Amino acid sequence: MILFAGDPHGSYEHLYPFVQARSDISLIILGDLQLTSPQPLDDLAKYCDIWFIHGNHDSKIVAAFDAIWGSHWKERNLHGQVVEIEGKRIAGLGGVFRGQIWMPPSKPVFFDPIHYCQYCPPEGLWRNGIPLRHRVSIFPSDIETLETQQADILICHEAPKPHPLGFRVLNQLAEKMGVKQLYHGHHHENFDYTQLNRKNAFQTINVGFRSLCDLEGNYLLQGVDDR
Repeated sequence: MILFAGDPHGSYEHLYPFVQARSDISLIILGDLQLTSPQPLDDLAKYCDIWFIHGNHDSKIVAAFDAIWGSHWKERNLHGQVVEIEGKRIAGLGGVFRGQIWMPPSKPVFFDPIHYCQYCPPEGLWRNGIPLRHRVSIFPSDIETLETQQADILICHEAPKPHPLGFRVLNQLAEKMGVKQLYHGHHHENFDYTQLNRKNAFQTINVGFRSLCDLEGNYLLQGVDDR
């Protein structure tokens, strides 16, 4: 059984009643894990099969970055690839658009991380590569990597249109990949696409803050961001 979890922002207790109820859960987290160590995922993985993409909060501090990319969990990041999970081909696009790199529909400033580093002064680099902040920024090369592949489901941190803060480039990516569903996080309000989905060739589901959704797009839990 595949379940999609909206931005946990460092808290995972709300997921336990669901993953402990069955032994066959594949849990896909839609970004903003906001970890400081791998331990929360290690604990949750005792009850389910975990996959995820990264969000903008996953490189805000070094500990958050290292908890993913400096641990065994980096192998479970679906960003930039298509993986078959319970018979579904699931593609992942983590991160967010940023004007310093690319803010569609504007033209990109840099095509890929190598291009960025060519124009970045040495003191601006981090660990011999792009700055920590931009480790979760979307480059055109990320889209190019996915658009020639086929998938059943696309998971993103950013939203497509018709979300008011969405990006049409994600609609175009989903259409090129032939997906039937697109799940995204980032926006905490569980935006209702029910009437708007008719305009797309795929179903879009916004899984909001600490929320949980099933493969049919039904909300099992809707969290409220009261921080």
